[in-house]
Amino acid sequence: MLKGIIKVLSNSDLDVLHNSVLDVLEKTGLKIDGLFLLKALQEAGCRVDFKKKQAWFKPEIVEKQIQKQKNRYKLVRSSLTYPFCKELPDDDIAAPDNFCVDYGFNVVWFYDYPSGKYRNPTIQNQIDMIKLGDALEPVKYVNIPFVCSEFDSRIETIESARLLLLNTTKPGVVEVNNAPQVKYLAELAYLAAENDEVRIRKDPPVITYVYCTTSPLKIDIRSCSVLEQSVKYSFPVCFASMPILGGTTPVTPAGSIIIAAAEILGGITATSLIYPDLFYFGCSISGEMDMKTTNIRFSTPAAILTDAGLHQLFKYKYGIVLNVDPAYIEAKSPGIQASMLKAFRQMALGCTVSNSLPIGVLDNASAFSPVQAMIDLEFNNGLYKFLRGIEVNKETINLEMIHEIGFSEKSNYLGSQQTLDLFKEVLWNTEFLDTSYRRKKSYRAEDMDSEMLDKADKKCKAIIAGVKDLDIPGHFIKKIDKVINSARKELLQ
Repeated sequence: MLKGIIKVLSNSDLDVLHNSVLDVLEKTGLKIDGLFLLKALQEAGCRVDFKKKQAWFKPEIVEKQIQKQKNRYKLVRSSLTYPFCKELPDDDIAAPDNFCVDYGFNVVWFYDYPSGKYRNPTIQNQIDMIKLGDALEPVKYVNIPFVCSEFDSRIETIESARLLLLNTTKPGVVEVNNAPQVKYLAELAYLAAENDEVRIRKDPPVITYVYCTTSPLKIDIRSCSVLEQSVKYSFPVCFASMPILGGTTPVTPAGSIIIAAAEILGGITATSLIYPDLFYFGCSISGEMDMKTTNIRFSTPAAILTDAGLHQLFKYKYGIVLNVDPAYIEAKSPGIQASMLKAFRQMALGCTVSNSLPIGVLDNASAFSPVQAMIDLEFNNGLYKFLRGIEVNKETINLEMIHEIGFSEKSNYLGSQQTLDLFKEVLWNTEFLDTSYRRKKSYRAEDMDSEMLDKADKKCKAIIAGVKDLDIPGHFIKKIDKVINSARKELLQ
């Protein structure tokens, strides 16, 4: 693997940011819409205004609680679930041990190719995209692809969890919309994990354990109520901030880092006062306000530097994992803009934070395109092969072959056994890029793009058509349906 990390902050920068975070938590505090967290902070000696739902944190309490979590939880992922790196390296980026990609983002739109239309995903789309993820070997966890509006919204996540468990052997997670859903998703999580307590505590399937803060400096009632129920099941706890530079947080990366870090550290401090034995980590997905359109942009230098700075602050100052997610780009369709933004964002985060490799997401993670997923898969394979670096050993050098071929007078490297054995592993054998010789006098950009997109479309449709239904044991299906029926009975009253 390539070694090293580009540091975006000096040690003195880390100290200044840390002290600023403590200052914000002490003098401004957080708005926390969760009574159980406010009570815990008050009992620990923090000032709390229950009417305003506001807490001011004593610096020594924050530092004590954060110190207790140092180096406890080491799994690195994106904002999704598959922990592609089992340790948080000291002086390297976090990199996958093998080629793996993030799949399934619980988006609200299906991007239809070739019509180019955004439409509501159907139940069949949900099933097909779960099966596509299951068929792709680099996808290690299949997270739920869509919010499916054909289900009643009160139970949509639970119905989608059922589809997930029935159509993939590697279930990831679905979202949790409200507290009453937690117990049913928790039951499904324990079923999928076969009651493995270690996995439940560190890497549970089915249920998300991410609690979004609301910048600036708030943890809302939905996150608090879901958290209050989820901690009963020993799931890990991740507080996630989405600072928007110039919108919900200061326009500078430094100022936004302070706001986001205060939200995450405040959440960890309050929760760990009650549940010290749970595992805690953070996540950030930073963006910036486009001053011309007011849209949010994620694939920009300032947004990426904010995420990198947050990761390195938590890594070097606190010994706590803080994940980032390179999937968010503002491109609305597959093609040049999507590829350019993805390449920039992934490469920039890949040398400052980690190399998570997402596929298929468009329009700031509001839409999924299977065509884009195929193209992303090919690009990410090339990125991973670069990240893997140079392997130096007897087989890759093969001095005997070099001496035997000599000046290529009787044999050559193209026909060598080494090339035959290793070309698929070493070379970037692309399927969708046109790497052929130029044979015509003119090439139109739109024709080249269409050719690539058509190839990707045919490939994903062929994969889905070739997928066979899983042979799920009947007793497992009965257990799933028992949970689903109980949820329908309670939540659809």
